[in-house]
Amino acid sequence: MTFPPTLPDWLPWWLAMAVLVPALIFLLAFLAMPFNVFGVKGRLEQLDARLDEIQGEIRALALRLPEAGGSLPARPPIPPAAERAPAPEPDPRRRAEPRLDWPR
Repeated sequence: MTFPPTLPDWLPWWLAMAVLVPALIFLLAFLAMPFNVFGVKGRLEQLDARLDEIQGEIRALALRLPEAGGSLPARPPIPPAAERAPAPEPDPRRRAEPRLDWPR
């Protein structure tokens, strides 16, 4: 087998281009596809939720720390966690993205 493969002499050059151009467009469209098609969106949502949990734990630990002595400047208060709106109900007509359980 020779590489690269050669085209037969009877095949017109424009026919090879007619096959090659759509194949290249398809390849470029596949490479430019949004990342949520591959399930990245779900993983990012899980990481975001875990980050919120960690920030809540840090706030709780910081509130339990004893107050500093009179010689040290007082720390500013820690703002409360931002309240999130509940997740919207999934539309049954849309394709659901797979959820991956990450080890904790």
